[in-house]
Amino acid sequence: MNTFHWHLTDDQGWRIEIKSHPKLTQIGGYRNQTLLGNYKTDGDYDNTPYGGFYTQDQIKEVVAYAKSKYVTVIPEIEMPGHALAALSAYPELGCGDKPGPYTAAQTWGVFDDVFCAGKEETFKLLEDVIDEVIPLFPSEYIHIGGDECPKTRWKTCPHCQKRIKDNNLKDEHELQSYFIQRMEKYINSKGKRIIGWDEILEGGLAPNATVMSWRGDQGAIDAANQGHDVIITANSYGLYFDHKQGADQNREPLSIGGLSTLAKVYSSDPMPSKISENNKKHVLGVQANIWTEYIGSSNKVEFTILPRVLALSEIAWTQPEKKNWKNFSEQRAARQLAKLDQTNTFYRVPEAYGISDTTVYASEYTIRGLKPSVEGAKIYYTLDNYDPSELDLEYTGPVKVTVPNSKERVFKAVVITPSGKRSNYIRVNIINTKK
Repeated sequence: MNTFHWHLTDDQGWRIEIKSHPKLTQIGGYRNQTLLGNYKTDGDYDNTPYGGFYTQDQIKEVVAYAKSKYVTVIPEIEMPGHALAALSAYPELGCGDKPGPYTAAQTWGVFDDVFCAGKEETFKLLEDVIDEVIPLFPSEYIHIGGDECPKTRWKTCPHCQKRIKDNNLKDEHELQSYFIQRMEKYINSKGKRIIGWDEILEGGLAPNATVMSWRGDQGAIDAANQGHDVIITANSYGLYFDHKQGADQNREPLSIGGLSTLAKVYSSDPMPSKISENNKKHVLGVQANIWTEYIGSSNKVEFTILPRVLALSEIAWTQPEKKNWKNFSEQRAARQLAKLDQTNTFYRVPEAYGISDTTVYASEYTIRGLKPSVEGAKIYYTLDNYDPSELDLEYTGPVKVTVPNSKERVFKAVVITPSGKRSNYIRVNIINTKK
């Protein structure tokens, strides 16, 4: 939370002004329309042009504001993949002799069209970009992406194949390593170091690169044990905050999917056990990512970050043996959320503690031990399968539920805060199978 990793370029738009190559934003900063709803290849679109970018003066404002809050900003300029927006502006940098035309992507995912690794013009443009990016960001690092770069176009591109042959490379994976190492050498010559996603390990790691491990912790293990610095940001640890916060998709806002609950984040230990003791020093820290394909407002950004960012702070700065989920969730986080509840902050109210969605087979069952997830909040419940509200019964102690033979009762409970925010309900199906 003392570092802001700012992802500024992708297939769907180029978001940073580069004065020497104005078409990157004039053309690459805009797409014709955007996919509606969840990802699907035959989805509907909003038929509305979308775009915009940050001027270099605006970038400076953000960096200065972050500095005033003791936050370092690290920019990401994606290469060699996720390049459709850039290629829409400069199609000659695609593979082949007559590449293009290209358009900025209107949907999400991974695309075969990437920067040509065989053309010198590609590296000239990217070096020009780096030359303008570096003065804007005083951070030690420049993130160069390196993830999700299909080799499809490279395999049939005469320029890429010539590069492979001329440099005695084994295959397209080593070509990607060539690409990353060449850009790293250039960035190092400017006094900066690079960070890349864990795919930069494929084909041979650049000499001084720091690895951001996102596809699990294997990338971190491999890099650290080779003596490279690493940052833990694995989706398997719950560190993708764009993932939904509850298991039931119907009770959650639109998201990319996945599951990252508050408890899952808190339970993570961002120090993989397979990193040898003498290499653990290479783990620089932990990062949570919030990608905004499905997040169209600042209110939703707050909602997706909070309260998971509280758990992030714990796993970043608390020794695992000192963590205590019950104390964290029912006391400290509950108090912090109560403070947020007195402001205009948007946050997700966790479900009541003490029970979870389940099915019980019994003629009689007692619901006990429920606690509100926000200090000062109340729990309301129903037994008729209707969604509970403040018009229903308040939970103040154990509730005994008696179920007639061959019948079912549905207990639902919701947390409602003093400001009126509410959690998703928890649901217990109690079924009496006796006839």
